[in-house]
Amino acid sequence: MKKNLLAVLTMVLFCTTLAYAQTLEMGTKGMSPRDVAEDVTGMFDRAYNGLVNVGTETQMYFYATVGDELDDDGNVVVAGNLANLVWTLKKQPATSAAVLGATLDDTDTQYLVFTPDVAGEYVIEVTDGTNTLDITINAGTYVGVEGGNCTLCHADYVAEWEETGHYKLFEEALNGGASDHYSEACISCHTTGFDALANNNGFDERGFVFPAVLGPGVYDQAVADFPFAMQLARIQCESCHGPGYAHGGATSMAVTLDVDNCAWCHDSGTHHAFPEQWDHAGEDASEFDGRGFEGGHAMGAYMLSANRTSCGACHSGAGFVEWIKEGRPVDDANSPGVLSELPTPTLITCATCHDPHSDANPFQLRNLEATLGDGTVVDYDTYGTGAQCMTCHRSRRSAATYSADPANASSHYGAHHGPQADMLLGVNAPDFGIDLPSSPHAAATTNACVDCHMFGPLADADGNITVMGGHSFNMNDADGNDNVDACAQAGCHGAIGDHFSDKKYYINGNADLDGDGTAEGLQLEVHGLMEQLALLLTPIGENDVDMSGDGLTPAQLKAGYVYFWVEEDRSFGIHNPAFTVSLLKAAIDEAGGVTSIDYPEDYNSTPTSYTLTQNYPNPFNPTTNIQFSIPESGNVRIAVYDTIGREVSVLVDRDMSAGTHEVTWNATNMSTGIYFYKMISNNFVTVKKMLLMK
Repeated sequence: MKKNLLAVLTMVLFCTTLAYAQTLEMGTKGMSPRDVAEDVTGMFDRAYNGLVNVGTETQMYFYATVGDELDDDGNVVVAGNLANLVWTLKKQPATSAAVLGATLDDTDTQYLVFTPDVAGEYVIEVTDGTNTLDITINAGTYVGVEGGNCTLCHADYVAEWEETGHYKLFEEALNGGASDHYSEACISCHTTGFDALANNNGFDERGFVFPAVLGPGVYDQAVADFPFAMQLARIQCESCHGPGYAHGGATSMAVTLDVDNCAWCHDSGTHHAFPEQWDHAGEDASEFDGRGFEGGHAMGAYMLSANRTSCGACHSGAGFVEWIKEGRPVDDANSPGVLSELPTPTLITCATCHDPHSDANPFQLRNLEATLGDGTVVDYDTYGTGAQCMTCHRSRRSAATYSADPANASSHYGAHHGPQADMLLGVNAPDFGIDLPSSPHAAATTNACVDCHMFGPLADADGNITVMGGHSFNMNDADGNDNVDACAQAGCHGAIGDHFSDKKYYINGNADLDGDGTAEGLQLEVHGLMEQLALLLTPIGENDVDMSGDGLTPAQLKAGYVYFWVEEDRSFGIHNPAFTVSLLKAAIDEAGGVTSIDYPEDYNSTPTSYTLTQNYPNPFNPTTNIQFSIPESGNVRIAVYDTIGREVSVLVDRDMSAGTHEVTWNATNMSTGIYFYKMISNNFVTVKKMLLMK
């Protein structure tokens, strides 16, 4: 009895210790040149790429965080205390005189600076009194791709690298092929091991003299004049993996997808700012999504499910790379029924989407093809670089099959998170027995998703890095500004207002899509339709939708799928206005509701003739919409003329695919009066009249 009691008490003590455990984290902290320039503490005064394999005399930064001690209910028992942290240099080479540098406390994080002084292995340990963690550092000198014999083991990677900009840039620049302001200040990132403040046998220590004049043949002359230095010319393996000194040790030649490794060179000033934009990915303040987009590439909220085999391929940067290289995790050949191990989850970073070693695809993208859940093929030829976005931003299921099976009803029912590709293309919908219309947004631009979500300059007129568009992928920012300029590119829509929600969408001349008597912006109308649909779904009469109950009918399942699909798409009609609205109306009809606006039966069929419709609204102020149809692909030109025949605006002048299209004219700068719009396509010519009233 006493033994049993002792065992019980021991188990209770063990569980209590676990429940009240304090968490300790440790890692390196990369600093880009931009980070250094913006630092106000004075501690982070040199750039660092976050690697643990570094050149000798590289100034490194480390961090440690101490989490609160929590009870079983999540209440704080003991607050984390940075004062308890103790850093120790546990190991260093015999000839090293290095010591740990200063520390800096910032809320719940403590930073440490350290500089390895000679080649060899170092171990830094941190403890909070209860937990202990350590990091092993390998410091060395640079040898170059030839001196290090990288080709001996990595011939395929080296051959691919020789086709990339990393290989070619420095040579092209010296030969006069770069910008006209290329100078000696640029070469620190275009060569290997360059660190003016470190003795690491890098490019800057090898006697190179920057040419007085750049032009053809200069690179070859530099090879002849400075052969030792030019062994480290180009952005070589060691630029991203660390110096090759003593390669083969436990920590030499680092491999990481961390953005810090790219930001070390790609984040400085107004012309190199992709990592800075990426830092803000997901910080939008959408009017219709109070959560913001916490699933943004830099936010990491999506990583909560990254350890699941079915999720890791898209929810982890490392998982995506493995998927593209080796395919999704499958049964282990040596252990049937056991899934192969997933890599440790990482954020979606630069090297997740771009392959540093290969230029096989445009912009060194890793993948340019995918297949949607209904078998629709997405490829580069049709959707350009946006095809890579659609690799993950798609529903994984066949909507028609999935929504027809009551067994799928659950709290997780609906289109998989991020089904934007399906919505943009207007495909993979539940079977409502009708041909749903689709707007041409997917095909109207060259690169689909990319042309809108990455639209905009790197910096504004004041030199501030823009956090909408670019590699932020945001369509709005944290202050609630919308990137509406993306809609005006290539003459697509002209000015639509200050916000996406201002843009109205007309069907047969009517913008009151939800039938509430008020013509509002498309996103507001879509929300009105969603509210109508929600009231028809379980629980009936409430705005919340719950598809986890038993006995749901096929009609409810299909309608519920549409509700969650539109919600998860998050554009609320912008990705595909016609398809979104028709989906919601079809779902409302299916669930027993009544809709007020019908589409023409032939709206989505391939036109049999050329048509130019009357603009709507008409009269208008200051914008109006013009629909037109072409039965075959070809050049379309639509221009606006005043009453004396002067051409005042060109709305369209490009090759377009067969189908029904729409263009918007913004007449803000025009005077009240009658205007004519003329369409020319192949042998078809027609003119219509419209009235601007201010």
